[in-house]
Amino acid sequence: MSQPIYENRFFCTDEMLKEYIRRVIYRKIFLLGGIFALLALVMLLVTWRDGEPLFMAIFGICLFIILAVLLFSPALTLRQVKEDNRRLHNGQTFETVVRFGDRILMQEGTCSFACDYNQILRLHKLSTCWVLMFGPRNGIMIVPDHFTIGDPDGFEAFIRERCPQMK
Repeated sequence: MSQPIYENRFFCTDEMLKEYIRRVIYRKIFLLGGIFALLALVMLLVTWRDGEPLFMAIFGICLFIILAVLLFSPALTLRQVKEDNRRLHNGQTFETVVRFGDRILMQEGTCSFACDYNQILRLHKLSTCWVLMFGPRNGIMIVPDHFTIGDPDGFEAFIRERCPQMK
């Protein structure tokens, strides 16, 4: 790889992971879960009004399961991601280094990943980090104020120029 135009270094925090899971990974799940929970609530009220105890129980259980999944699955996902990272790095915490040159190269400890700019499909600007998505649930995190090479103010224009298909 040639000299990087941009380099971003950071340590991933629980706050960053929580926001990524909640606002990126589970965004559609929360939307659909909310719609199904509302539908289950309406059906529960309709069957309660009509005095149908069997259907009331069924819709009540459905509503409970949907709300439990919406409430607990992000926390379980966070725990799983942290456990996978611990296992991958033998319990050590490493700095994440993301370099932008001919390709995007991410390195964390002994693990590295490279992708082309044309693989980046979307940019999510979260309050704790930005995420360059290259799949529906796969992304590269960067922290806007942690650039060690390159001007952070020009990074968004740079990445949009290199990734014309990005939304």
